[in-house]
Amino acid sequence: MLDRKPTKPHGDARPLGNPGVRPGRSPRSPGAQTPVSRIVPIDRGMGQIRSVIEGLPEPILLTDADDRIQLTNPSADALFSDLPVLDREDLMSRFEPAGDRDVTDSPGDDQDGDLRLKLRDDPLRAFAIESFPLERLDPDHPGTNRQGSVFVLRDALPRRDARPEADAFLAIMSHELRTPITTIYAGSSVLAHSAHLSRPVSHTLALDISAEAARLYDLVEDLIAIARLERRALDPLDEPVLLQRVADATARIVASRAPDVVFLREGTPDPPPVRGDATYIEQAARNLALAASRFGGPGRPVTLQTEHDDGGSEVVLRVIDRGPNLSPVERARAFELPDESGVGRLGAAGIGPYVARSLIEAMGGRVWARNRPDDEVELGFGLPVDRG
Repeated sequence: MLDRKPTKPHGDARPLGNPGVRPGRSPRSPGAQTPVSRIVPIDRGMGQIRSVIEGLPEPILLTDADDRIQLTNPSADALFSDLPVLDREDLMSRFEPAGDRDVTDSPGDDQDGDLRLKLRDDPLRAFAIESFPLERLDPDHPGTNRQGSVFVLRDALPRRDARPEADAFLAIMSHELRTPITTIYAGSSVLAHSAHLSRPVSHTLALDISAEAARLYDLVEDLIAIARLERRALDPLDEPVLLQRVADATARIVASRAPDVVFLREGTPDPPPVRGDATYIEQAARNLALAASRFGGPGRPVTLQTEHDDGGSEVVLRVIDRGPNLSPVERARAFELPDESGVGRLGAAGIGPYVARSLIEAMGGRVWARNRPDDEVELGFGLPVDRG
């Protein structure tokens, strides 16, 4: 609980970001919807308001007439424990659109209402943000005087429309996992029970098993990353990483998985290091290269290109293939979870690009997808340059 006024804290009030605060202190169930009055008169005293919001499970923030944060409850403290929120503009800067509305269309600008947004540092968490005025009743003047605003952040994940997304994800994963598991099981069974196989046949089966085991390893690593992101437990390292070494290693690894595809290396010879976690950067690069390898083959090499403009604030890694161009819908959804019924590039991509985007954004980077001249397609990401 944060009270920015120089008054003695009431009850369990705590400074914003106190590491001892834990969410879920209220006996109310986390998914419960707490009714809140549309107009909150503050003449009853901040102490009473503080006592009310203290036990609510939703993150709640109160601002003054100048939109500066004056009061928060423990749920809000826990949500923004890494960096306390200073004012309304700062609050809205922590989110990005989860739908068609812009993040600048914050509720409370000219009207009350709900706005569904995603946390920028945790895109898997979405909130329906509701805002309404905090008002002081003035007996000397008709009407009321606005003294601030109340922001209520309701978790949007329990919404009914999230269930189809979960079902689609499970369907995708059941398909993704079934193929390598089936190949490994069938191939190993043949090797174990067929003593008279020729050496070439045995070698081919062993190669198939090895390739599918590597694919299964990638899937498990992606699922672990998704689980950590959902639980806000990813905690990537912040260290200098040479992106050109990541690109070299990625080309070697993916070439061993796709022996029919030629991988080329291009770009700035010695770009500066970036900030991030080497393991997660390599995972993101591998996922994009594997997605591109599906469209490689004789006469269709895949290029890994690292670039840095002099004085630029980031180093970029581009993965370029010669597959079919992206449609406008595919460009917009290139890094989203694929639909079970997806066709074309989206249908073949799997969850790799989605995981790559989540990892890169968790390290302060960005991703993009675009069509290039000469019928080429580029998936890429950029990470901030290490200034240390």
